[in-house]
Amino acid sequence: MKRSGKLRGLAALVLALSMTLSCALAAPTIHGYQEGLAKASENGLWGFADSSGKVVIPIQYQSVLDFTLGTALVRINNKMGLIRQDGTYLLQPEYDTLENLGYGLYLAEKGNQWGVVSMLPFPDEQGGTTQEFFPFVYDAVRTDKVDGLDALVLTAGGADTVVPLSTLKDQMVQRQVPSAQFPLIKGRLPSYTDVSPRDWFSVWADLAYNLNLMQGVGNDTFAPNQTLTVAEALKLAAFMESQATGDTFHLQPVTGTPWYKSSVTYCEASGIISTGEFTDFGRPVTRAEMAYIFSRTSLGRSIPEINSLNRVKAAVPDVKTGDYAAEAIFGLYAKGILTGSDGDLTFRPNDSLTRAEAAAIVTRMARAEQRISLW
Repeated sequence: MKRSGKLRGLAALVLALSMTLSCALAAPTIHGYQEGLAKASENGLWGFADSSGKVVIPIQYQSVLDFTLGTALVRINNKMGLIRQDGTYLLQPEYDTLENLGYGLYLAEKGNQWGVVSMLPFPDEQGGTTQEFFPFVYDAVRTDKVDGLDALVLTAGGADTVVPLSTLKDQMVQRQVPSAQFPLIKGRLPSYTDVSPRDWFSVWADLAYNLNLMQGVGNDTFAPNQTLTVAEALKLAAFMESQATGDTFHLQPVTGTPWYKSSVTYCEASGIISTGEFTDFGRPVTRAEMAYIFSRTSLGRSIPEINSLNRVKAAVPDVKTGDYAAEAIFGLYAKGILTGSDGDLTFRPNDSLTRAEAAAIVTRMARAEQRISLW
């Protein structure tokens, strides 16, 4: 009996080791990283893994492309869709073809019909919303050079409709497409030597650069851990205000002495800050001050709430009503801009702000598809 027990024990150990080895052999294959996530494959299917190798977007797709500017094209059930970095669909997987046009628009094929779709819904003419920017009534759509201009060419019944790409932003603004004032520019990506494709902030550095909100600090570096100053926060606020309202301040070179004077004047003239409200522009800006400044921009005021404000006020552990900038902080949480520095939504109002953190915040302000639902 003792010998039989030992054999059974040995058999169980061998079985356990075999199962462990089998699981190890079946582990997903992790491919190269981009914007903090890597493609992960297993048994012919694909998903995405985080920087630790943990699969965070399920392995269920027939094919995927790398994340670029916070989104990735995927194919499932022989249909293509578009996801963001938490796996949420921005475009449902119902298209035979999806091709990035830029501006947040995609050339799309359904059956034998072609159109152009927006990653963000916008008002239709019946009181609802749609994602069809150009309807599915065309035999083909493509981009081409027409009379020396980059253009979208839509073909139906042998006739071409030509739309210069330079007009798309204005058309999107007119149709009230969210974030139309901050269009995504296809192919515009930085190459920072101090930003790794595995870094959590890689996507935010890419997006902030693409949207012309933040640049490097020189020598092809982004300085993600460098502290943001009051002057830099006001420059960001001025650029967001200018781009959101459609004037040209953000397109003009930074001139004058000191370099931030024009941004301070612009913020004062726009009502973002009061004259004399800040006097030491070279010191680090606090996180509470950042929230106060950004929330007073036209963009900060116009963003709709996607999280319950009352629930936010009850949940953020280190900010209470009556604190400096409390309403601004709560408002940015409610609008999906702030997510806290940990799983408990801790804000750290008196701490400084890094450039990496600033990039995430201004990107969520500019691009609606990147805003976070907390619950």
